[in-house]
Amino acid sequence: METLHLSKFSIFMISIIVLAMSIYGIIVLTSPSTISSQNDRVYLHSSNSPGSSGNYVKISDMEPNSFGYFMYPNSYDFDSANAYQMFMLIRLPKIMGGDQNDTSSFRAYSALDPTSHCLMKYWPQPGRQRIEDPCISPPYRSIDGVSYSPGLVTIRAPVTGALPKLDLDVDSQGYLVVKPPVWEENKNGVVGIGRDVSKDQVLNSSRYLLEKYATQSKTPVPIPLSLEGGQFLIDMSSFSVNDTDFRYTWDRSHNNMPIIDTVYCNCTGLSPTDPDYDRMTKYMQAWQFGNHTVYSSATNVDGQANPTRFYSFEFYRNGYHVFFNSASSFDQGMNIILDSFFNGTKLSDIEQVPIGK
Repeated sequence: METLHLSKFSIFMISIIVLAMSIYGIIVLTSPSTISSQNDRVYLHSSNSPGSSGNYVKISDMEPNSFGYFMYPNSYDFDSANAYQMFMLIRLPKIMGGDQNDTSSFRAYSALDPTSHCLMKYWPQPGRQRIEDPCISPPYRSIDGVSYSPGLVTIRAPVTGALPKLDLDVDSQGYLVVKPPVWEENKNGVVGIGRDVSKDQVLNSSRYLLEKYATQSKTPVPIPLSLEGGQFLIDMSSFSVNDTDFRYTWDRSHNNMPIIDTVYCNCTGLSPTDPDYDRMTKYMQAWQFGNHTVYSSATNVDGQANPTRFYSFEFYRNGYHVFFNSASSFDQGMNIILDSFFNGTKLSDIEQVPIGK
């Protein structure tokens, strides 16, 4: 009679599979199983702490660039909250359309991070204006709840790219209400797992951000949706009405996330009155083509004998001082600048010139 022997490795793998299936089962079974049969009013709390006061909320009750927590369905007890029923209501910043007097100004997402299962919050601070997990996950943008690192979707299962969401409406008395969701990954998503979002959907939201920026800026710099290297716009945030950040990412796993920052200075180029004049003349190189100048500086990113050098670039356009942190080599970064902002000028067309002369 033949005896079946399992190797230690086989036993280990079977245990891992069983554990993974158990975790998935717990997630599914503890996701919202009760859905209101009618539109459910949002009862908003200013924090996720037990005992915090709350109120049913109207559009006019929230300022742009603010948020609070609520339960869905609102019959769940907030003070003994099940994290799978806790959601964030965000009124977007003005630069993202949060000044509209309708539900387009609002977003409602699960407060439970799909990866770490920590509770998240929206950070309204200048230059931030995004959803962050205090544990391990990358941020999520407020416009559609998409992860800053879509490329990680393929290696960080069960995350599917975006936070589960709730769709909003206004009832006859003006209160914000939640429409009954469909808890499927390609619909409203599944709490604790995520929501499927295609790259086309991500790019459509990014186009919307650029449209909002263009209508609110003095003389907007034409910000590209995608960069030459394949990176695409993932988020936009504002430090002030004259200072806006644009962050880029990939649709695959990658650590290189370029940033473009536009600061209105009402200037046409570098001059001794520029507050950055001393820094730029001391640490940067100037590269000229036609009537344009691009400034570059290098940063060593490790302590090895031959450290990697990443370059940042600066130039002036439409009254703005534009900063580009490329996290790439000189040739790669300069090519992105020339292609995106200077009509595809070639690298061979530029020459180094003395700076500040």
